[in-house]
Amino acid sequence: MTIFRYALMKGLRSPLTLVVNCILPLIVIFVPPFWVAGDFLGADRYAGFGILAMVIWSGAFLMAQGILNDRENGTITRILAGPISMFNYLVQNLLAFMVPLTVQLGLISIIGMILHGWDVTLALGLFVCYTVFTIASVAMSFAWNCLFKRRESSFTTFSAVLTFGIFLSGALLPLSLFPDLVQYVGMIFPAYWAIRGIEVLLDTGVTVEYLISIAAMALFTIAFLLFGGKRRMI
Repeated sequence: MTIFRYALMKGLRSPLTLVVNCILPLIVIFVPPFWVAGDFLGADRYAGFGILAMVIWSGAFLMAQGILNDRENGTITRILAGPISMFNYLVQNLLAFMVPLTVQLGLISIIGMILHGWDVTLALGLFVCYTVFTIASVAMSFAWNCLFKRRESSFTTFSAVLTFGIFLSGALLPLSLFPDLVQYVGMIFPAYWAIRGIEVLLDTGVTVEYLISIAAMALFTIAFLLFGGKRRMI
């Protein structure tokens, strides 16, 4: 069995992970209204998109917890004893972990075109933005888990990071409500760039600013993978 297949089967074995990665994303777009009318602190227009980003980030982290399971039960020792580098191990895990969410995002784009009247450009733009964010979220989770030896410690501390990151990225409330310094702090999270890319896409379409957001998340992914790939897990 390849690392890819092993990681995919292992990641979806947990009921919680299965629900967050394969059910919640679709539920979010069906909750009326995903594209909220009205105005609550200027956040309603993007509320559904921000909630979906939060679900993706949570699901990516739950899937990535598998590398700590491999460390605790000694599986990673056996894997890395062969001709497999840590970087290769992380990349195959990343590909496996992003499959469930990517499938969901494809379905969400199709449903959005039917249910909310998205045009092809908007649907594809959202699919690309969320997909790149999914990859960056998984890579960030890998890098985070490489810092810990036990799942409990990783989960507890990352829960706090996720909570602050969701607010500082503007996923639930517009960043204009926060002081300038807080807005700059939010830039250290891939979620900030995902939300920024979505807002630009909704307002002006595919522009240079949208592409900058995509590029920023791609750079985060590379940095996280390189960091994780150089960490010793055994």
